[in-house]
Amino acid sequence: MKGIARKLATTLVATAGLVSHMWLPYQQAWIEDDSDTKIWEKSRRIGADYCESFCCVTERLDGSNTSDYWYSSADESAALEFGEYVKMWLQLYNMAAEVVMQQGLDDGKDWLKMTITLPQINGRRPRITVMTSSPKRFRSKGGDICLSELAFHEQAHEMWKAAVPVATWGGKIRIISSHNGVDSVFNQLIEQARKHEDPELYGEPKSTDFKASVHRVDIYDAVNQGLCERINEVSGSNKSRDEFIADLMAMCATGEVFDEEFGCIPSKQSGSYFPHALLTPCVSPRCAVPTDDLDTFIADIKARSTQCDRVSGGSDIGRKSDRFVIWVWGRSGSKRITLGVLVYQNRDFDVMEHAINTLMSARLMLAGSRVLRVSLLSIDETGLGMQLAERMEKKHRGRAEGITMSTAVKEDMFTRLRAGVEELS
Repeated sequence: MKGIARKLATTLVATAGLVSHMWLPYQQAWIEDDSDTKIWEKSRRIGADYCESFCCVTERLDGSNTSDYWYSSADESAALEFGEYVKMWLQLYNMAAEVVMQQGLDDGKDWLKMTITLPQINGRRPRITVMTSSPKRFRSKGGDICLSELAFHEQAHEMWKAAVPVATWGGKIRIISSHNGVDSVFNQLIEQARKHEDPELYGEPKSTDFKASVHRVDIYDAVNQGLCERINEVSGSNKSRDEFIADLMAMCATGEVFDEEFGCIPSKQSGSYFPHALLTPCVSPRCAVPTDDLDTFIADIKARSTQCDRVSGGSDIGRKSDRFVIWVWGRSGSKRITLGVLVYQNRDFDVMEHAINTLMSARLMLAGSRVLRVSLLSIDETGLGMQLAERMEKKHRGRAEGITMSTAVKEDMFTRLRAGVEELS
């Protein structure tokens, strides 16, 4: 055991010099803050999870903290990314670890868990467990916790309730998130914590108000501390700081999106990315209404597609608490219209597959008396949809595609849709 400890200490010291230059000042500030409870109000994509993964690994390898560590993100791809960071740091420190992956369902919701068991340190083998958002999975646990992108968890309040007791026996709490509206649980915690840090500015805190060390880094802070140059190094680009900021603004399409995603300013739309005022001008009696009857769904599409140049759609696979949906729209010039919406709940997978096959086989009369079929159906292959998407890709080659709903894909989809809706409004 002493030999392992000496080897570990030597490796940590040798590697420390290699990684110390990696951190930008705001990352270094987070790493050096050893508060029991920390909360980070941040811009998107500034390397927050990256340096938190470094913290959780090095604290355990140097023996200063051998408790278990529990991490949860609102998004499956983000959780897996954090797990890859952890494995990367362990590899850098030349430490072998056991990695176990598990998947399952809770109330119809997919959950994913990656457990990384470290070598024995100070008499025990700490575990770093990475999970998707699932309040049930956080109960009956103990150790340190990190809730990433808390503002975007589907059951953020339940996640917070389930997670806090995890740290009862001396564990640490880490919250890292960008904003998602003024009414989010994350924004409430930030406002409460600020009262403790500066009561003169934010008001006297209540005895029940959340207390934590507050970190705030918007995109301007990050760029001023070297983020643009670091991205240039990695990407091979040569943007100035002003060009970098300008490009981000242009991609966001609206100032409100930029402020919330990169400026640490929560929107006043109660977390809604598509407020009613923006959607109302898009409502039309020409659009189909949702139905759970397959024949009605197909009839709706055929009746409304006659003025369209192209018909395509998307499908989300759900069964119990989530629904199975096929949404089909037609394109006429630059305009799109909803042709049909099929919604199932608590249906067997073969029923869902039959619905997709029926749609893909339907012959539609399009503009110019052309008879065509649906040109493309995008199917969410995340979780429950993986096998169904794979079968549909094989059966309808070139006309069906599986889509992994990563954070980047969602951002691109929502941003482009929002820009289109705003143009119409």
